Amino acid sequence: MKQKLLSFFWVCTMLIGIAHAQERTISGKVTDEKGGVLPGVSVLVSGTTLGTQTNSEGNYSLQIGNDAKSITFRYVGFVIQTIPLSSNNTLNVVLVENAAQLDEVVVTALGVVREKRSLGYSVQNVKSQDVVNSRESNVVNALAGKVAGVQINSSGGQAGSSARIVIRGNTSLTGNNSPLFVIDGIPMDNSVNSGISESTESTLFNGAGGNRAMDIDPNIIEDISILKGASASALYGSRGAFGVVLITTKKGVRDLNRKWPKISFSSSVAFDNAITDGYQHSYLQGTNGLYKNGLPLGLGGYSEADGGATQTTASWGPHRDSVSQAVIDSIGIPSIYDPRKDFYRTGQVWNNSVSLSGGGEKSSYMLTYSNLTQQGIVPNNDFKRNSFTANFTSQLSKNFSSTTSVSYTSSINNRFSEGNSARSFLYGLNFAPINFDIKQAYDQYGNMSWSSPADGTTGFNNPLWLVNNNSSPSNVDRIIASNEMNLQLTDWLKLTNRVGLDTYTDEMNEYTNIGTRGALPGRMYASLLKNTQFNNDLILSAAKDINEDFSFTALVGTNYNDRKYTRRTLRGLNLSIPGFYDISNAESVQAFQDDERRRLVGLYLAGTLDYKNYLFLNVTARNDWSSTLPKGNNSFFYPSASLGFVFTDALGWSNDYFPYGKIRVSYAQAGNDAQPYRTYQTFSQANPGDGTRGNINFPFNGVNAFRLNSLLANDRLTPEKVTEKEVGLELKFFQNRLGLDMSYYDKVSKSQILDQEISGASGFASRVINAGEVSNKGLEVVLTGTPLRTQDFSWDVMVNFARNRYKLKSIAEGVDNIFLGGFTSPQIRADKDYGYGVIWGQGFMRNENGDILIDDEGYPLPAEDLGPIGNVMPDWTGGIRNTFNYKGLSLSALFDVRHGGDILNFDLYYSTFYGTAGVTEQRNTYTTWQGIRESDGQPNTTPILQDQAYFQNKFTETYETIVEDAGFIKLREITLSYRLPQSLIKKTPFEEISFSATGRNLWIKSDFSYLDPEGSLLGNGNGQGFYHSVTPGTRGFTFGLNVKF
Repeated sequence: MKQKLLSFFWVCTMLIGIAHAQERTISGKVTDEKGGVLPGVSVLVSGTTLGTQTNSEGNYSLQIGNDAKSITFRYVGFVIQTIPLSSNNTLNVVLVENAAQLDEVVVTALGVVREKRSLGYSVQNVKSQDVVNSRESNVVNALAGKVAGVQINSSGGQAGSSARIVIRGNTSLTGNNSPLFVIDGIPMDNSVNSGISESTESTLFNGAGGNRAMDIDPNIIEDISILKGASASALYGSRGAFGVVLITTKKGVRDLNRKWPKISFSSSVAFDNAITDGYQHSYLQGTNGLYKNGLPLGLGGYSEADGGATQTTASWGPHRDSVSQAVIDSIGIPSIYDPRKDFYRTGQVWNNSVSLSGGGEKSSYMLTYSNLTQQGIVPNNDFKRNSFTANFTSQLSKNFSSTTSVSYTSSINNRFSEGNSARSFLYGLNFAPINFDIKQAYDQYGNMSWSSPADGTTGFNNPLWLVNNNSSPSNVDRIIASNEMNLQLTDWLKLTNRVGLDTYTDEMNEYTNIGTRGALPGRMYASLLKNTQFNNDLILSAAKDINEDFSFTALVGTNYNDRKYTRRTLRGLNLSIPGFYDISNAESVQAFQDDERRRLVGLYLAGTLDYKNYLFLNVTARNDWSSTLPKGNNSFFYPSASLGFVFTDALGWSNDYFPYGKIRVSYAQAGNDAQPYRTYQTFSQANPGDGTRGNINFPFNGVNAFRLNSLLANDRLTPEKVTEKEVGLELKFFQNRLGLDMSYYDKVSKSQILDQEISGASGFASRVINAGEVSNKGLEVVLTGTPLRTQDFSWDVMVNFARNRYKLKSIAEGVDNIFLGGFTSPQIRADKDYGYGVIWGQGFMRNENGDILIDDEGYPLPAEDLGPIGNVMPDWTGGIRNTFNYKGLSLSALFDVRHGGDILNFDLYYSTFYGTAGVTEQRNTYTTWQGIRESDGQPNTTPILQDQAYFQNKFTETYETIVEDAGFIKLREITLSYRLPQSLIKKTPFEEISFSATGRNLWIKSDFSYLDPEGSLLGNGNGQGFYHSVTPGTRGFTFGLNVKF
């Protein structure tokens, strides 16, 4: 099937017309009004797609035919010029800056390109160069700090880690809140596979896998449009309820002047280092100030305490400069190490890409191959991606054209378990004492997972042993293919059919060797996942001038979307031969099967009425029929309307100081359907030990069993409904040197589809219901400016700011909260009294003024009941980019800011208990807790000693001590690039040569104990702000070369 489909696409696009004979060559130079050269100006034969671009010196050369009447010059920020041809073959052009930027265009829903001035809603673009300069292997991370109202969270520093994107806050209580990704008009899957263990081992115990948007090669991206509001994304129906990320890929340019294809080559290498702040470097292994080296007696264990057990994993021994003579006489001066830095390696990322593009009078093409090889900071953690993309465009006749895109990606990712599991390498690493040589212990003893018979203390798996014996490899093969055919029925009416396929397989395995603490007998999983999505849009569109004042554009279309998910898993327990990962090596084998199928059919229409190019009325309507909802409720309708008013044109106010002013308002509704199989009861296979029949494990005597799903289905479900109102203001000043774009939105989501806990006496654990109402209100501001511009120098500034206020208006009758992630306590939850993203757990006892109550010994008192101890939602986010250009030299710096919000630092909890946390560096000193004595109501003045007992018993007595500020300021990116002048390469085969150096996360300011609070164990889930055994983030440099022939 795959081969037939590719063959069909190839035939559709390889019908390339024969170029007509050319008569002459037009050449010249394009400059601005000050004489400055303009590289990259689009030079087209008017009414065709035949053209070229100016080079870095502003020069162009274009071969034209006898029928060419004029040449059109187009450049962003300048007035489009169409110049009639004469007998002169030299045509020099001076472009005039467009103060109002009237020709600024953006890609909107369904891939429709529109002037930004005509929109009644907010759309923000990220250009190709901004994506590539970020040097991120995951395209989602490349958006961080660049778009107002968009929050990006990484799951950690392993190669192949996931990245979460949320637009304008969390709309759904239990949905993933991830926007729809669309590439060249085709929806694509961006789900996260967090592992293949049984369902009881969630992300909490494994960590998050990669999100599938990381299959996209950033080198092929031309533009990314972020559709934020419901009005912007309404035409995508229920799939666009959380916003849309529109990705447009690069296309070939028809250039008859070139005898050979245009070749572009880029190569870069990055070096990354782990951020390992937050640990103490002064105190050795031991307890109560006495030294213990932690080895069992039979392996040379030593304890300074008489009769004490030598085994301990804690770092409560003596100071490195105060080791007793008895210790020195017995084993010598203990060596000092930095376990974290010694374990992590310098990560490397090699990224090479080559593209060929060209075309004739009737066709164009672009072929791109890219290879990314990433060696993560964790030994044996690797990510490799090979991508091939082909884009073809053919003008098959005067009125019929075809565009085809085929992208194939093959990736290999080897990751390691994180989170709350003994199999996590971070357990043994984060708590390793500074006198413990991880490498020597691994070389000499292998794994150190032992249990002390004397005091019951248990050693952790040696992290080097884990990463050399266990792994979770994933092999993905993915094809995204699309074909768009356009038939121009009349000069104002067009028929378009766009068909696309997104399909991938993911061969996942999990290998746990014999001797691993947490799975001593060893185990393995082998899983094959296949995800396929087919999409087709048939659109009839019209664009016509009614008279001199009015014009309209309209479209009506139908959408068919079919998604199929299958997964086959084998689980093998109790391996016989260490390190032999074959399912035949397991004593017990069980098979699992998971299938999902869903279908969505939609009808939609959209129209825009334009009055004198300053008043624009936009309306849309869509009706969807979803297979995941019951028959009586599976149809849902949602409309939208927006108005854009360019008042400076309407009132005649436009001048050099205030050239452009626009206000916009919009109202829209969107729907959201359910996950599959929530409307009727399902069964699942009984697992060993799940309590299905007492102590009987299935399969039993070779017979399988199936049990009723613990979730009670609901055959009366209705779709979720999202209603959003938005107002905006766009202003430009001083000949477009200063711009302001503001948006205020009010978004309400009702009839949420939730799982409500019910009494076990019903035979079920929970039921599916429609309930709950949440709102997001927010302000977004984008400020752009050019403080300084001369012929050779420019300084551009972009500032974005966003503030979102989330309110949980209701949940469901009898429901007080919804679990989002974590443990029973502490956890992240949505709470009817305290809102969304609440950190819930053991806090301090407080008086009515909020003061912490202190006992007479000077210790804070724990609260009697669990309660709110923080909230993960930030107060506001923002970004600041400064770009300086001087001739061929460019310097760009991006600061990413997140203010407010909390993070539950569970690593701090454990590392404090074991004595490796930086806060324990202050041991054996006195501190005084700020608060009020419970006994007399007076301020506390009693100092307490911060010794081992304090940190292990009092500091970790409540979880409120590990709730930290999640805010930060990051120098997210800084890039220095240089383009060689044309004078140096004009006699060479090179058209352009440039060099670049990029630094990422070179400076971070935060109050988080481990410096970078951006990681989250729960990946793309809603339970953000849960930091527990997460691979730390990185900082590093990238050096790049770009060459065009």
